[in-house]
Amino acid sequence: MDNENNQWFNNDESKTNKKVAPENMSMADRFITAMFLPGEYPSLMKLTMGRIISYLTVLILLVSLIQYGIPMLASIAGHGGVRNYIIEELPEFSFENGKFTLADKLEVKDNDAGVYILVDTSVDKFTEDDVATDMAEVFLVSNTNMLMYNNVMGVGGVVQEQELSKFGDMSFNNESIAKFAPVIYICMIFSFVLLYVLTFIKYLITGFFYALIMYMISKLMTGKATLGVMYKIAIFAQSIGVIVVAVADFIGAPVLMMAGSTFSMLVTVLIMNRAYFKIAPPTTMM
Repeated sequence: MDNENNQWFNNDESKTNKKVAPENMSMADRFITAMFLPGEYPSLMKLTMGRIISYLTVLILLVSLIQYGIPMLASIAGHGGVRNYIIEELPEFSFENGKFTLADKLEVKDNDAGVYILVDTSVDKFTEDDVATDMAEVFLVSNTNMLMYNNVMGVGGVVQEQELSKFGDMSFNNESIAKFAPVIYICMIFSFVLLYVLTFIKYLITGFFYALIMYMISKLMTGKATLGVMYKIAIFAQSIGVIVVAVADFIGAPVLMMAGSTFSMLVTVLIMNRAYFKIAPPTTMM
């Protein structure tokens, strides 16, 4: 596939207007070209697979840090570490002799997602009558039991109950959980790695859909580009969009998040279109 793709780009070096040969492109050169210079994409198309993979590795790491890593570290640092957060910031909690106690009532309701969570240990026991059946998922925790409700499509609401007395041998509180701070840090690192991998996979899959759409459109115009070439273009063209989306998610404002997603789709398509016509210009009609 690489030989087939590269033969297009080796015909006329003077037409690429590149300042740096592909084999000498630094990571910064690749980022600048991918995000701001679609007219120089022929240079990116001639990069080796190793240089493309290294570029993606750094790009997705940057996106993951903005979206997940920095907020996570800021939250930990802001509370003086996991141990201090558990002891000083979290409400006092304890589990002993099959009974759970939380100093403050915890209630979370997301109408958009249809999720309702209530932890109220002043209630001795929740029953099915306490479940808000207008929600898709409900999680209730009392002093002695837990209720989990799922509104399964085609089946209806399903309620599951777990008696806390079945865990009577367990015993923990803020202090005992705080002792596991090193383990929690390891779990956080593992979670970040998992999110990084999922972000990487999502990026590749999204790039394929962009490539497929642009490939079908190109067949109506010049018909020169292969799906492989379009996919390579999409890999680089998404760069600025995913960074903008990551920043919008980091800020957290719903309007910015929506605007960021729209901008990402629009700029990716525009970059791909510009790069495609630079790589495979339309045939002049006689």
